Amino acid sequence: MDFSQLCSFEAFRQVWSHYGHGGNFREVVEQEFCRIKGVTYLDHAAATLYPESLLRDYFRDISSHVYGNPHSHNPSSTLTHDTVERVRYRVLQHFNTTPEEYSVIFTSGCTAALRLVAESFPWSPGAEGEGRSYFSYLTDNHTSVVGMRGVASARGGLALPVSPKEWESRAKDEAEGEGVCQTPHLFCYPAQSNFSGRKYPLGHVRGIQARRLYPACDHRGRWFVLLDAAAHVSCSPLNLQDCPADFIPLSFYKMFGFPTGLGALLVRNDTAGILKKTYFGGGTAAAYLSGEDYFVQAENICDRFEDGTVSFLDIIALNHGFESLYRITGGMYNIQQHTFGLARYTFMLLSSLCHGNRRPVAQIYTEGHFDSPITQGSILNFNLLDPNGQIIGYSQVDRMASLYNIHLRTGCFCNTGACQAFLGLTSQQMRRNYQVHDWPVGPLGLMYDRGWMVVNGNGVCLSQKRETRLCLICPQVQLPSNKLFLQASGMHTISVPLENDIRLQSRSPVCHSRVCGDRVETVDCGDEAASWLSDFLGQPCRLIRQSPDFTRVKKKRSDEAATSPSLSLVNEAQYLMINRASVALIQNLMSSRQDGCEGDELLVAQNVIRRFRANLVIAGVEPFEEDNWSHLIIGNTRFVVAGQCGRCQMIGIDQDTGAKTKEPLMSLSAHRTGKVTFGVYLTHQTPPGSAVAGVLSVGSQIQPEPRNH
Repeated sequence: MDFSQLCSFEAFRQVWSHYGHGGNFREVVEQEFCRIKGVTYLDHAAATLYPESLLRDYFRDISSHVYGNPHSHNPSSTLTHDTVERVRYRVLQHFNTTPEEYSVIFTSGCTAALRLVAESFPWSPGAEGEGRSYFSYLTDNHTSVVGMRGVASARGGLALPVSPKEWESRAKDEAEGEGVCQTPHLFCYPAQSNFSGRKYPLGHVRGIQARRLYPACDHRGRWFVLLDAAAHVSCSPLNLQDCPADFIPLSFYKMFGFPTGLGALLVRNDTAGILKKTYFGGGTAAAYLSGEDYFVQAENICDRFEDGTVSFLDIIALNHGFESLYRITGGMYNIQQHTFGLARYTFMLLSSLCHGNRRPVAQIYTEGHFDSPITQGSILNFNLLDPNGQIIGYSQVDRMASLYNIHLRTGCFCNTGACQAFLGLTSQQMRRNYQVHDWPVGPLGLMYDRGWMVVNGNGVCLSQKRETRLCLICPQVQLPSNKLFLQASGMHTISVPLENDIRLQSRSPVCHSRVCGDRVETVDCGDEAASWLSDFLGQPCRLIRQSPDFTRVKKKRSDEAATSPSLSLVNEAQYLMINRASVALIQNLMSSRQDGCEGDELLVAQNVIRRFRANLVIAGVEPFEEDNWSHLIIGNTRFVVAGQCGRCQMIGIDQDTGAKTKEPLMSLSAHRTGKVTFGVYLTHQTPPGSAVAGVLSVGSQIQPEPRNH
């Protein structure tokens, strides 16, 4: 079955028969979710959509009954108390357990439930002959689970991350080192990964508790299990008879869509006694003295941990959440079958999509192939790829989806461990991605920006217009080593010093060349760089840099100030800035003109951005809005707009391959005014005699101000 045959509802029904919870699903959508007409909502892993009947029944309930604070004893308070207790029972019934086995502690959400465990668990620092407690967790865990290690470490616990492969491959038939050691340890894992949708075996709860699985099998003591069920219970049944975890945190809005800000911690009653609190709030104390350190905690487990008055009106809403869930769907098993079928079918379609050059459109992150709802949840995680196999940024995908009213969730979904594993990123790369990169600003612009150029055997400047392979050279400025590194495929890496060596300068001839009609004075960078460039470009050439004793001044227009900024080997100004929204418009125009072309000729936004070779790329404003700015502020640096940029033919060169496109982008950048302009030139004023004007931080807030007319 090819892709065109797959793209039909009938084809989907042939692949999966469990659609619609066994009823007329279209009718359900019209009755319960008419507000999403014209919307493709695909963000259920973040928050599911509540049915309209849930709100109607809930508002009818609270409009016809008087619910008071459950800590009082009047009739309205008693009604609230009894209703809340009824909801606790329904929660336990939903997970096939009883009040004799588990207690329901209401929290503000799953994260609050996790924090409650972290702050109440009896972490042992290893004093007086006892072992040190381990806080162990699967690396494929939600951020809020990993965040527990801060509390555990501060109270003497030792963090022990475990990869999914390590967890199962190091299992043992029997626990080693049995003895009387009672050091408490906690292991946390998700019932379902919120990143990939992988479902981990629920039977592993008993495996950890019995110390047959790693890391419990290698460390003596008493092992408790926290099963993060937040992602799992949104679309799948959870039977606590099969997996008697000690702690199960969850959020109800992932199940019903309403109310938000309400979760629970399910605690096994046999385990609850180990949890110790230091803070006590209203309702948690059976007795205390204000003048002495005397406190008696509430006997009931729920009362002991629910500080203050619970959100009782939200809890009452859960009653109607369960009613609507079972009335509309028939239960969690039907929801699981329905949602898994949709995810599986989407997986099949996305796996089949290819560009015109037969390269895949998507890289899908999953452990299997959506074979069974027992092992795979209804989450489909992927990156879109361009025709060259390069990842398209998720922010671009998000914006494009929003244009078509498709609601997605993008990013790493609060699961850095899974993101790092699936994308093959090292810890060093992850640290680098989240660092703010600062760069010094000098009197000529960004330090070392466009300070070198390549000339041919006759001393004439080589540009990409004359030699397209220049774009394949990757220069890298490294401030700590004070060197410029030159790299290219198939070539060894060489370096030249960033600062001119006085001894080398005295031996090197002073060269004269031209940049955009200006005569510039330069210094040769030596034979090693010349030989490297000549070998790569296949013609005699040399690397030269602007002489430190030479000053090049921007040409003044009649309407400009008397003083002009100094320039490096740039075209016309110290900086070039472009707007992502303007690029997107150009990209769309290019794509519309290429409807009949091969798929590998289509352009993606990042490709277009690289062709313009700007110093600064901004986002968040309208297309070509920058044309009307007089200046903008980035961090503490003020930039003045010096005019629009006149584009050259080099923007028609693919920066990845050096190939020229059939239709130069310059013709598209002239679509509004008939002029070949795109982007704006910027300059900044430097105090006289200043070597460094400041530091420009990537990620600083950009504050554009409109031109004064």
